[in-house]
Amino acid sequence: MAAVPEQSLLQNDGSVQGAFTREWVERWLSPERLAPYLANCGGDVERALELYEWNIALGQVLMRDISHFEVALRNAYDRVMCESWNGDAHWLLDDASPVRRPVMRKSERGELDANRINRKAIDAVVGRLPGDATPGSIVSNLTLGFWVHLSDRSREAVIWRTALYRAWPKGTNRRELQPRLDGILRVRNRVAHAERLFNPSDEKLSPLVVDADVVNLLRALCSEAAERLYGECEGSPAELFCQEHPAPADVRL
Repeated sequence: MAAVPEQSLLQNDGSVQGAFTREWVERWLSPERLAPYLANCGGDVERALELYEWNIALGQVLMRDISHFEVALRNAYDRVMCESWNGDAHWLLDDASPVRRPVMRKSERGELDANRINRKAIDAVVGRLPGDATPGSIVSNLTLGFWVHLSDRSREAVIWRTALYRAWPKGTNRRELQPRLDGILRVRNRVAHAERLFNPSDEKLSPLVVDADVVNLLRALCSEAAERLYGECEGSPAELFCQEHPAPADVRL
């Protein structure tokens, strides 16, 4: 955690300096973003700032692990999709591939094409890249959300059962896997937007639960990478971080 000059972080005790501190902090973070930190620190601006920095530091630990997992996930999925697809073009570019062709599903609004968002995401990436971009460049520029949603329920028959299941150990249950992937994605997005990670509204958003899932799922996708990164140590990096750097307030993880 970065050192902060003591004179700029006086207690929020009603003094002129305390009022000034809160004023610039709210200009920086916004009153809405600062509010939960103040609430967990009894209105103490200094402690609230310490908690905010602690939250950011925890997010950096999570993002490191999620980044390693994301690379493994997209490459594993690309590999098994390439092995199962025999079309004229790469599976991301061939309109007949199971990730691009219309997959109609009934909904309250009528029939919807489950692959419509996929096609838009792929085409947007292709449009940003040079004309001679390789399929590998396209793979690396697609978001984590794209890869996570490839295994959701709407694509179970056309993508999961035909190819994606091969990326995971034999017997992996998609229905049990998908909530874990969704939790990783949601927490990743919260970290990216500097959102609060403590006191999650849903257990799936617990930073400790998510980081443990990240480590364990990486072991399932590429055990050698997980061994190099984490070895045989007990506990995830997020858990170890919290043990070595306790939160400056009583928060739930």
